[in-house]
Amino acid sequence: MMETIIQTHQLTKTFHDARVIEPLDFTLRQGEICALIGRNGAGKSTIFKMLSGQLIPTAGEIRLFGKTGQDVADARRRTGFLVETPAFFPNFTAVQNLEYYRIQRGIVEKKRVQEVLGIVGLANQKRKKFNDYSMGMKQRLGIALCLLSNPDCLVLDEPINGLDAEGIREIRNLLLRLNEEQQITIFISSHILAELHLLATRFVFLKDGVIVEDVSKEELQEKSRKQLVLTVDDPAKSSRLLEQEYPDIDYRVLPDGVISIHNHIESSGDINRLLLHNDVSVTEFRVEARNLEEYFLGLIGGELS
Repeated sequence: MMETIIQTHQLTKTFHDARVIEPLDFTLRQGEICALIGRNGAGKSTIFKMLSGQLIPTAGEIRLFGKTGQDVADARRRTGFLVETPAFFPNFTAVQNLEYYRIQRGIVEKKRVQEVLGIVGLANQKRKKFNDYSMGMKQRLGIALCLLSNPDCLVLDEPINGLDAEGIREIRNLLLRLNEEQQITIFISSHILAELHLLATRFVFLKDGVIVEDVSKEELQEKSRKQLVLTVDDPAKSSRLLEQEYPDIDYRVLPDGVISIHNHIESSGDINRLLLHNDVSVTEFRVEARNLEEYFLGLIGGELS
């Protein structure tokens, strides 16, 4: 049975009488790469900061590795958090920076510094100062810092934000390798949806502090695979007809008389006949591949950036 890594029960956060995280029940299990998706202000960073201890919850409970209350602080040592950019010394090398944190955190094994630099591909950067690092190298050093305590889980808030295509690919391959070879569980957020789709095994969609959907990669691929798009002269009448004929229909009415239907794709001919026989003028009717980003934005609303 897979170990439960993170579990929250009715976790809530309020700032100045504004509730930014509604009572949240969430479970992360061993081996998952779980993507937390939501636009700015949805509450992603707030959740991560409560998990890391940077913010105190207003209400509810956090369990890490089955521990709660006073024992959570000890359990946090099994998790590497990259929630905000670490404060590295600009004129220190990677080794010097990690040596500082190794001593500060009481990590006995000196060889661990070289081990984590090897894992993130920075072992050969012996003389280069942090100030001269590329953005991708800085992010990899941040992940090296997370790995210093040999964690079982990584919690990463926007680790690929601001990176170029090569930097993004390096981070993605690194995280996949950590998950596959060292069985490290990963909880990650990002605005780069296509990358999350390549990386994650599970997707949690957050809107206004509420989880609106929680699906596996396989379920997401099925949901975002195809859609039926039609343009009609009477969207309201079309909606009534569709709901009467297909009670479980999943559709959206878009501007300019456009309706997108996300299930019953196999009944496209019957849907066309239903509308035509009820005097609805259909000027466009097509089945198309559904854009993954459109599906995301349909769930969470608005733009991500």
